[in-house]
Amino acid sequence: MAHKYQGKVPRQTPETADTKKPSPKNYAVPSETVRIANDLNHQTYFISGVQVHFPFKPYPSQLAMMNHMIRALSQSKNTMIESPTGSGKSLALLCAALAWQRDFSAKTKKRMVTIRQIIRKYVVGGSYIPGLPGDNKVAKEGAGSTDIPAQMKSETKPDIKPDLGSDPNTVAAQPGDGSGIKPDSDAKIGSDPLKGNPENPENPENLLDIFAYKPMDGGRADNGTTKDAKGPDAGSDSDFVPKKGSTDKPAAGDSQQTSATADKKQPNKDVYIEAQVAMAWIKLNGTVDYILQASKISIPSGLTQKDIDVLQEFKDSNYAQNTPRIYFGSRTHKQVSQLVDELRKKSAYRMQTAVLGSRAQTCINASALNSGAVDEECRNMVDEEKCGPYKIYHKLSSHSKLRAGGSMEIWDIEDVVKLGKSTFACPYFAARDLAATADLVFCPYNYILDPGVREASGIDLRDNIVILDEGHNVENAARDAGSVEITDNQLGVLVNECQLLSRDGQLPSAHQFVGTFAEGLANWLQDDSDEYDYHDYDSQTAVWPKTNASVQSLFERLMMTPAFIGRLELVYAELEDFIKLQRQDKDTISPFDMLSTQKGAAEPSIDDGDDEFVARKKHSNLSPGSMRVLGGLLRVLKHMASPSSPFYNDYRIAKIRRKQAGFEDAASHRKRKRKSLVAQGVPEYINTLAFWALNPGIIFSEISSLTRSVVLTSGTLSPLTSYAVELQMAFSSTLEANHVIDPARFSAIAIECGPSGTLLEAKYQTVNMLEFQDDIGRAICGIAASCPDGMLVFAPSYGLLNKLSARWSATGLMDTLTSHKDVFFEPQGGPKDQFEKLLKSYRKKLVKDRIPGKPLSRGSIMFAVYRGKVSEGIDFSDYFCRTVVNIGIPYPAFKDVKVTLKREYNDSRASMQYRHQLDTSDTNMLNGSLWYEIQAFRAINQALGRCLRHKNDWGAVIMLESRFARHWNIAKLSKWIRSYMKTYNNFQGAMSELDVFYKTRIAEDEASVLSTDFSVGSTAVGTPVREPDAKMAEPDAMETSEQSF
Repeated sequence: MAHKYQGKVPRQTPETADTKKPSPKNYAVPSETVRIANDLNHQTYFISGVQVHFPFKPYPSQLAMMNHMIRALSQSKNTMIESPTGSGKSLALLCAALAWQRDFSAKTKKRMVTIRQIIRKYVVGGSYIPGLPGDNKVAKEGAGSTDIPAQMKSETKPDIKPDLGSDPNTVAAQPGDGSGIKPDSDAKIGSDPLKGNPENPENPENLLDIFAYKPMDGGRADNGTTKDAKGPDAGSDSDFVPKKGSTDKPAAGDSQQTSATADKKQPNKDVYIEAQVAMAWIKLNGTVDYILQASKISIPSGLTQKDIDVLQEFKDSNYAQNTPRIYFGSRTHKQVSQLVDELRKKSAYRMQTAVLGSRAQTCINASALNSGAVDEECRNMVDEEKCGPYKIYHKLSSHSKLRAGGSMEIWDIEDVVKLGKSTFACPYFAARDLAATADLVFCPYNYILDPGVREASGIDLRDNIVILDEGHNVENAARDAGSVEITDNQLGVLVNECQLLSRDGQLPSAHQFVGTFAEGLANWLQDDSDEYDYHDYDSQTAVWPKTNASVQSLFERLMMTPAFIGRLELVYAELEDFIKLQRQDKDTISPFDMLSTQKGAAEPSIDDGDDEFVARKKHSNLSPGSMRVLGGLLRVLKHMASPSSPFYNDYRIAKIRRKQAGFEDAASHRKRKRKSLVAQGVPEYINTLAFWALNPGIIFSEISSLTRSVVLTSGTLSPLTSYAVELQMAFSSTLEANHVIDPARFSAIAIECGPSGTLLEAKYQTVNMLEFQDDIGRAICGIAASCPDGMLVFAPSYGLLNKLSARWSATGLMDTLTSHKDVFFEPQGGPKDQFEKLLKSYRKKLVKDRIPGKPLSRGSIMFAVYRGKVSEGIDFSDYFCRTVVNIGIPYPAFKDVKVTLKREYNDSRASMQYRHQLDTSDTNMLNGSLWYEIQAFRAINQALGRCLRHKNDWGAVIMLESRFARHWNIAKLSKWIRSYMKTYNNFQGAMSELDVFYKTRIAEDEASVLSTDFSVGSTAVGTPVREPDAKMAEPDAMETSEQSF
C-alpha cells in the first residue's frame, strides 16, 4: 500500500548533527549517512520490508525491479534484471539500492547497540571471556564497593575448550589465558566510548589506565602464588598484581591520604565492568564466537535464548558492522553523468557520493594537459613532486561543498573539475580520496571489471555491492579485462629500464631477473620462424594451443615453468615494495642523483647528447607503464601456471605480426615515406604477444567471491539463463520487465520485400547486388516520406553504408531522400567532437521552426551502424526519433580471429566431454553458433531502444529484413516487442498500416495540445518547444524523460 510522504526530515549537516558525547553505557555509532531531502516531493512505499522514497507513482515494472533488487541485497545474492529502455530503470535501481542501504545502516546500528548490551549482561552475569587481563567475573554486590570482590580473584574457570571456528589464526581458548580470540582487525578502537573522552569523568583517557588498577588483596594468582608483575612468570593477570613490596594495608601515616584519595585512585565497579566490555568489544568477533560456543553447553548466566539468536544472526551476517558501499557502474562517462543527474534532480536521497574518472578528464595542470600524454606525464610529475595541484588535493577532497550536507554532495566530474580549478587542487586524486569514504561511487564499469584499473583506482569490492547498468556489454568487457596484449616495443622499454637500474645497484638481482625474462619474450616475438595460422591483409597471427603444440610446450620453450612464475610473483612484490619505499622517502638521494654530486663530477646537460644519462636521471625505479606491463603479464600467467589451474583452458595465446603504420601502402607515392621510416630506425612490423581470455567468468568469479551482491541490468540481456552461464555466476533471481508504453503507441513491422519485389536479405552474398541496394533505397525513401520528424536507420557495417550512399548518389535516390529529410551519416572513427557536432546539427534541424503538436513532415534522418555511437546510450525521445529502421542482422565478423576462437571455445565448453569435466549437466551452456547469434540480436535490441523513451512517447520499429518473417528470429528479440511484431511479404501492405499509425498518433498529439497541459519536465509532443540550448543539443547530455505523468 502506497502512503504519500507527509513528514519532513530536516537535512542533517555538520552544524545540526547531534554532537552529544556517548556515555560509557551506550554504544557509539555513526550518524545516518543516507538521508532524505525535505525539499523534494516524493512518496513512500514499503517494498520487501524496506521503506522506499520515490518521486513518482512507480510503474508496475519499477515495483518489480525494486522488489527483486531489495530481496537480493537483503539475502546477499545476485540478481539480473532486464527492463526496456524508457521504463525508468535507472531511477528505480538508485532508489531501491539507497533505500536498502539506509535501512541496513539503521538496522545494523540497532543490532550493534543490542550486542553491546548482551556482552555487558554476559560480563555482569559473571561469565568468563578469554583474552582479557584478569578475571571478569563481577560480584553481585553493591556498586559502592571499590574493592574487586573475592570471586574475581579465585574464579573456577569452566572446564571447556570450545572450538572457535575453522580460522587457522584462531586457537581454542584455554582457561586462564588470552589465546582464545583472534584480534578483530576491523575494530575501531578510537570510536569506543571509553577511550579519549575527557568530558566524561568516568572515562579515563586511555583504557590502559583502567587496567593499571592494582587490587588491595595481595595479588593472588590462579595458582595461589604471588606474582611479580615485572618478573619472568608474569602472565595475562600481571596488570592486576600490586607492585613488589606493597601490602594490603596502607602504611602508618598514610591512612588519611589513602582514605581521601581512594575513590580517585580506585575505579568503581561500573567503570571496571565497562572496561571489560570495551576490551571484549575490541575483539568482538572472537567474543561472539566464544559466547556462542559456550551456549551450546548451556545458556550463560544473564543471557536468554533471544540474546543468543541475536549473536548468531550477527555471525551469520559475516560479522557485518559496516554499511556496504555501492559501486554503480555504467558503460561510459556520459551514461554515468545521466545517472548522477537522475539522482540529484529526481531522487530524495542524499548521501556522500564520488565519481571516478580518468586523468585526462580531471587534470587541471597545464603542463600535463599540453604534453600529449596526460597519464604518463601526471605520474612522472607526481613522482618527482612537480605537480602543485597534487600536493594540496586534500584541500579539495575535504571541501565543505563536497561533504555530507554540502551543496555539491552529489557531484559529477564537471563539478569537481570546476571546483578544483577554483582551489587549484587536483580533482583526480581528490575523487579517489572521496571514493574511499563515499556511500555511493559512480564509475564506468571497466573500472570495476579490470583488476589493474580497479586496484589503481582504489576500488575495494569486499562485502560491498556492485550494480552494473547497461550490462549487455559486460560479457565482452569482462573478456577484454581478463586479456593482456604486450608489444615488443613495450618489452624493449622494460628491458632497457631493468638494465639501467641493475647497473646502478637498484635491486640488481630482481631487475636482472625481470630484464632477462622480458628480453627472451621480445626475441621470441621478433623471431618469424613460427607458423602463422591466420593471415589478413596487414597481419599474421599464430595461436596456441595448436594441433601439434600445447600451451605447456610453449611455456617450457619460453622457460615459463610453474616455479619460474612463482619466483616472478615474488620479484614483482619486491619491486612494488621498493617503489613504495622510494615514494615514502623522498629525501633519499638516488644513485642517479649521486652521479652528479660526486667529487669532481659535473652533471652533463641534455645538449651533451648523453641520452643514457637523461634516462637514468628520469628513472630511479621501473616506470608505471613497465609495472603495468609486468603486472598484467603476471596476472594471466598465474591463471596458466599449470594444467590444474581453474582457468588454464580459458586462454588462447597469440603471436601477432602487424605492419607498422606507413609501411602498409607500397604505392609509389608512399615509397619515399617508407624509406624515411627505415632510415629513422622504425621497424616495419609491430610484434604483439596476446593472452586472450575467452571466458568472462575469469573476471566475474573473482568479483562474485568478493562482493556482497552483484546486480546486472540492461534493456537487452535476453536470453537471461545463457547469459548467467556465460558469466559463470549464480543469480538467485531474474526479471524480464514489461514496457511501460501502451502497445497501441508503437508499431512493430517486418518487411520481406522492397517496393520492386526484391527479397530484402542483407547477407554477404546479396549486399553487393545493385537491385538489392536500389530497393533498400526505395523502401527507405517511402518510409521517410510518411514518417514525421526524426528517423534512424541502422546497418551492419560502415562498409555497407558507404556502398549504399555511393549507389544512391549515382542513381538519384539520394536526391529523393533529401527532398523528404535532411540526411546525416554517423562518422567512422574521427575525433569525438566531430560526432557531437553532427548530432547537434541533427537535433537542431528537428527543433527549428516547430509548432507545438505539429510534426515536421521534412525532419531529419540519421544513418548509423549497430554497436556504433548512435546505437548506445543516446536519448532520441519524442520527435527526435519517430521511427527506427533496421537493415540486416549484425553478426560479428565471421573471419575475425577472436570471433573464430570464441566460437571454437564455446563448442568445446558445450560438448559432453567438457560437461563431464565440469561435473555438470547444465543444458544452458552456449555452443559457438548460439553465442554468435546472440551477439547479433543483442545489437539489434539495443538499437531498437533508441526510440520509445518514456510512457507518453510513440514510434515505429521497422525491420527491412526477410529473415524476421521466421518466428525463431522474432523470438530472439526483447520481450516487449516480440509479441507485437507483424510481418508483411510486400512493401505496399506494410506502408498502408504505417500510414494509418502515423496519422492516428499525429491526430492524438494535435488534440492533446488543445485539451491537456503536460507536466513540467515531460518532453512529450505538445510541450512548448524552444530553441535548444547548448546542453540540450549535446549528445547524452539531455535529461531523459523516463517518467512522465
